[in-house]
Amino acid sequence: MNKEMILEQLEKIQDLKSKISKRVWSNAHSVREIDEDKFDKKGEALTQRVIKSRTESLAERLINEYPDTDPVLISLMDGALPFASLLHTALNERGFKFSYTTMQASSYENKMTSGELKINSMPKIRLGGRTVFVIDDVCDTGKTYLKIRQLLESFGAIKVSLVVLVDKVQQRINDYRPEYVGFEVPPDAFIVGMGLDYLGELRNESEIRGVVLSSLPTAEEEELLNSEATLNEQLVKLIALEQTAKPGSSNVTIFGGTFEKSSQSETYTSPAQKASGSMPVQQGMTTSF
Repeated sequence: MNKEMILEQLEKIQDLKSKISKRVWSNAHSVREIDEDKFDKKGEALTQRVIKSRTESLAERLINEYPDTDPVLISLMDGALPFASLLHTALNERGFKFSYTTMQASSYENKMTSGELKINSMPKIRLGGRTVFVIDDVCDTGKTYLKIRQLLESFGAIKVSLVVLVDKVQQRINDYRPEYVGFEVPPDAFIVGMGLDYLGELRNESEIRGVVLSSLPTAEEEELLNSEATLNEQLVKLIALEQTAKPGSSNVTIFGGTFEKSSQSETYTSPAQKASGSMPVQQGMTTSF
């Protein structure tokens, strides 16, 4: 399959994703919290208005419990960003001083590895002696967050807490419960919106809804969707071959550094690092706990 044919197929897949996500959202139902006593509410639906109000309540708790601490708020990409934006606004409107950064991480387990945390993007603020709040859209099993907390503590953070918009209430390791929770829902809730995506879509919706299973992809649609990863890999290889064939091609980036690729990771070395001999930044770093 040539480049043009691959791009045509990928365009069809993106159109299909858009069609399915619109179908999923339009058929989705409202979601209500299960903790009727939280914040003296009565099991409210997770609408835009209620989410904003609950986020403001969380902001006031942080301000009252950690005054004059200048904490670091670390948003876990990509899901936390809509909630983090609301929380940052609420804190700023109340004159609360804080620093913020982002982090991207995931954990996985299989027969060969256990409890590994894959870091795709590290916090850009030094954490020694700082109070840290990790911001996320949802807490499910909590395993990834607990590994992240251990990592941040190893960087010198004196206190690490999780601030989560939605907690899928369930039994967790050491009976862990998120320290700051906006809403509690059942563990099997299939929810989208406010950072929670489906097929990479619907993250930017301003409320949270429950997915109706009948609106999910058909077997035929699923088959086309499943071809996306392979098509992207083929496209990248074709582009790499085109670039290699061009005269004067090199691995120099627009930033003036170089990328060195291996089978396991991609490493960027800046001009300053080359001059000083310091270690490069490695994306895709994996840490075991």
